[in-house]
Amino acid sequence: MGDAGPVAPATALRLGMVLPDLRRAGAESAVVNACHTLAGMGVEVHLVVIGARQEYGAQLQNSGIHLHCLELYRETIRFYRQDRHWQIRRRLAQFFLDIALPVVHLHLFHALVWAGPAARRAGAVTCFTAHGLDPWLLGRDAVSLWRRWLFKRALRQAQCHLTAVSPSVVRHYAQGLSCAPETITLLPNSVSPLGWRAAAQKNPGKQVIMAGTLYPLKRVAVGLLALRDLPEARLWVAGDGPQRAELQQLAMAYGVADRVEFLGVRADLPALFRAADLFWLLSEREGMPMVALEAMASALPVVATDVPGTRDLLRHEENSLLVALDQAQPVVAASRRLWQDAALRQRLVAVGLSTAQRYAAERVAREQLAYYARLRSGG
Repeated sequence: MGDAGPVAPATALRLGMVLPDLRRAGAESAVVNACHTLAGMGVEVHLVVIGARQEYGAQLQNSGIHLHCLELYRETIRFYRQDRHWQIRRRLAQFFLDIALPVVHLHLFHALVWAGPAARRAGAVTCFTAHGLDPWLLGRDAVSLWRRWLFKRALRQAQCHLTAVSPSVVRHYAQGLSCAPETITLLPNSVSPLGWRAAAQKNPGKQVIMAGTLYPLKRVAVGLLALRDLPEARLWVAGDGPQRAELQQLAMAYGVADRVEFLGVRADLPALFRAADLFWLLSEREGMPMVALEAMASALPVVATDVPGTRDLLRHEENSLLVALDQAQPVVAASRRLWQDAALRQRLVAVGLSTAQRYAAERVAREQLAYYARLRSGG
């Protein structure tokens, strides 16, 4: 990732960032981080949240970000409820006419489908960032085909420029949309060093942390199974989601309930990372894992699954140890290796810090500003 070069003055830009909801998850965290950085550089940033869920609270107060929490829905809206989808689109059309933003950056499926055409009709230049390896993009079932049709129609109606957070996501969307990878711009997530730990502990303990929304694809269950064979370790699970009750039952069944804490959604993740000694990322797939960036910026050694998206950011034996998916024993072996080999740990942490610095918030923000300038000039 090279330097973006000179850009137009940030104060010349009024920018809308659009999300369906504002929950504490990877894509949303990346967007909030970008909003903070761009606002600090003089951009007039409008963060538009279509739904009612807003989990960032005080973090957005006095930030210089203009927050628009529209509360156009609270429930999960089924794809066949076209009356509800139409109501949301109609109200968004009026919102974008009223606010008249010249550039609108959309994130996640429903933001594009609901807001993209409305923003374009109001005169905005639009772009959409793909954050993950979405299964519906390649699926052949009826719902996947329907979602793909809606997505392509919205891209066309909004005349939307497509970006992606990692090379794996670029390839995934190029395949799903039958387009050339070079038509998709790479705009990675970024990490702010503020609040994160700056140096490694010399005498690490055995406190492990996992963080993310508790879906099956995050494979927290594999972490619980690994913990069973690491009697010296304790595990924090930061985040919430539909699998929480099942995972708590599994912890009891594995006999590790007394050594695992389900912390729920936390606003103090930097403090938790400072207090932890090892980070596990055991997901089935990732777009570009924000939590891994944050872990490396916190000087935490990382054990992660060797899967697309994750391997774009993490390199085995360089800035992390990568293990096979859905296997607990390699997680156990890699964790013990890091605890027993101080030189290895220090080397991975040092390279991890260097990796995180390549994705420093202001550096990535300069690339974003250059990209927006090209869009506005028709480039």
